[in-house]
Amino acid sequence: MDNQDFEILIKKKKEYLNTLESINFLIRTNQLSKSIKLIRKLRNSRFCDKNFFYTYALFSFKRSNYSKTISILEKLDKQYGFFEKSNNLLVESLIFNEKHHIAKKIARKTISINKLSFISHYFLGVIHTELGDFKKAEKNFLNSLKIKKDYAPSHYQISRIRKYKKKCKYIKILEILSEKSEISDKPFYDFSLAKYFDGMKDYRSSFFYLKKGNTQKKFNSKKFKINDFILNCKLKRRLVFLNRQKILCKNSNIFIVGMPRTGSTLIENIFSTNPQVKNGGETSLIDRCILKQKGSTYGELKSNILNTNYNGLFINPKKKKILTDKTLFNFLNIPIIINSFPKSKIIEIIREKEEVIWSIYKNNFQSSIMNFSYSLKDIEKFYKYYKVVMNYFKKKYPGKILSVSYEKFIKNPIQESQKIYNYCGLKWDNSFINFQSKKIIIKTSSSTQLREDIYKTPQENFKQYKKLI
Repeated sequence: MDNQDFEILIKKKKEYLNTLESINFLIRTNQLSKSIKLIRKLRNSRFCDKNFFYTYALFSFKRSNYSKTISILEKLDKQYGFFEKSNNLLVESLIFNEKHHIAKKIARKTISINKLSFISHYFLGVIHTELGDFKKAEKNFLNSLKIKKDYAPSHYQISRIRKYKKKCKYIKILEILSEKSEISDKPFYDFSLAKYFDGMKDYRSSFFYLKKGNTQKKFNSKKFKINDFILNCKLKRRLVFLNRQKILCKNSNIFIVGMPRTGSTLIENIFSTNPQVKNGGETSLIDRCILKQKGSTYGELKSNILNTNYNGLFINPKKKKILTDKTLFNFLNIPIIINSFPKSKIIEIIREKEEVIWSIYKNNFQSSIMNFSYSLKDIEKFYKYYKVVMNYFKKKYPGKILSVSYEKFIKNPIQESQKIYNYCGLKWDNSFINFQSKKIIIKTSSSTQLREDIYKTPQENFKQYKKLI
């Protein structure tokens, strides 16, 4: 190779590395549509290495395409061998894809190679939390903290499991960490402290840390604008269903909609022990399938394509015919659900307004779509908008939406469950209510609450905090 060829090669290598760095920046800043163009540009480059394939996998992960992420990372492992960063992303993707047993093996393999992998211990804790084994979960979170004492997510996860009746040394440690930590970590400590003080019935201290944590999250996030949701809803109402072919529904879909923290996970889990039903949790698949048709004629949404894409993307290894989808913000998609899934059932979960607003405010949501949850005023704005939209759709589609009261459900769970099953055309069995004793996966922030006795689950006591606000 002469000097000129060598210089050209060096130049191309630099271009490759700069482009790869740009892709990573775009992914970090959620500019996914821009990053895919650059990924396609590099895909056939002679310089492609494990870093490129990891970046490609991260792009798929950010798009919630966990099956694709797993496929890329498994190929990366075969071609390049152990790569810890890749293994961690693979474990996280497997957890989202409900392949907890495989995720466990890979996390343990990473720990056997690198005993200082605190992330792997953390993921093992998450796996055991979702499976309801809180002793093992806490042990793994503590193992991660032995390696990295200030790993904020582990401290927060422990706060979801532990309860204290009085102030102790550990709480003092959290207070110090809250003051000294990086800005991005502070909310984890503040929400943890709020939870502990709430358990001690020190509501003044609990509210102090809730306010502090939410203020910090609001400062770190994009400003909430209710108009973003209004425009989104209007756009979807304008979508025209031009396809008149008969839609072949292989699955009966049960869509659960409502405000966050209304008991939707509790309602979904009365289906979890039914052998006919596959629980999907919060899939966001409707929106993903709409985006997939973005290239079609403006204003046209083909129902049969959306239906096929949805059922194809749904994680359903045992091919069950009845699917539950608890993507709460599907309330914006009700006309699309009714047109694209003619056999579908829509269940709205309702709860007393003040309880909903307070329960949202006191939870540490990680999704950017929940940026309204950091202010009581913003939550109330969103709640009012939700009620306007749902009242409109209930009038437009009479008999198509079943409203279930959370307060009524916890007082008479069997009676209310029977009503839900009758609406869905399913046969009820009283054993379905005993899902706490079963080894089922619960992925939401309610995972610890839902392992408790359903009959003793209390309503959130907003009155204790009302005088402090």
